[in-house]
Amino acid sequence: MMQNAFQQYAETAPLREVIIGRYEGYRAHAAYEEIVNEDQKKGLPNEAALQSEFQAFRSALEAEGVTVYEPAYVGKMVYDQLTPRDIGVTIGQRFLMCNMARRSRRYEITGVFPFILSRGGEEPNLIIPDDPAALMEGGDLMVDKGRLLVGLSQRTNEAGLAFLQATFGQEFEVVPVHCRPLSEGENVLHLDCTFNPVGSNHCLIYPDGFREVPEVIRKDYQWIEVRKEEQAALATNVLSIGPEVVISRDHPACERVNQEMERIGLRVIRIPFDGAPATGGSFRCCSLPLVRSRNPQL
Repeated sequence: MMQNAFQQYAETAPLREVIIGRYEGYRAHAAYEEIVNEDQKKGLPNEAALQSEFQAFRSALEAEGVTVYEPAYVGKMVYDQLTPRDIGVTIGQRFLMCNMARRSRRYEITGVFPFILSRGGEEPNLIIPDDPAALMEGGDLMVDKGRLLVGLSQRTNEAGLAFLQATFGQEFEVVPVHCRPLSEGENVLHLDCTFNPVGSNHCLIYPDGFREVPEVIRKDYQWIEVRKEEQAALATNVLSIGPEVVISRDHPACERVNQEMERIGLRVIRIPFDGAPATGGSFRCCSLPLVRSRNPQL
């Protein structure tokens, strides 16, 4: 029985409850399949290849005391439920349902309805945008240090930014972050493919993924810079379980970044994870936090 309502005030605060991607039924129905990034053209994983990786992901989270849920199977309208991050986001003590840019992703929210609607709190805790032109996806949204960072990208637009400012601007400083358009050979689909807070004051950052790095990122984070080939392997796309622990990809192109995180005192849990990154998302993309502890140190 879920007791907590929604809560997230810092990207690296201790994680308590999370929805992870569902590998069962992946690509079972091709009717809504859309190739949405260059990596997908190189070949997509099958369900058997995903099974061991997602089971290891779940086991690692549970070993750290995190309660883990998986989406219900949606069926024919959705072929991919691997990356629930984009379909919604916990901001403060409210849950925002995102307006998805791609047709193939708009029905994924039905798979997490059981975990959203059964939680405590009043109806206003669930935010549903009323303007279909206001596009936003969770990979572009980060709550950290009293701010809501909003990546303006292929998937989140100015109308989405305006909605977020109107809805959350009294509680958080809403900061637009202009990402570079996706270019051939680069996988900067969302903000979390080029920037991700880790620890208490550090971040993983691929500077070339920005049109301009905002002053708040320059001022409030100590940078661990990520190189182009590391970004292509989604080395930025780690999941923080807390201010001292991250889950990261066990991959040669991510190892230098993993060692840099260890050098600053983080415990890095390495997991082989090749299936989901072949579709354009790694651990942050494959997780949707519902509850993080409110950590006064962050």
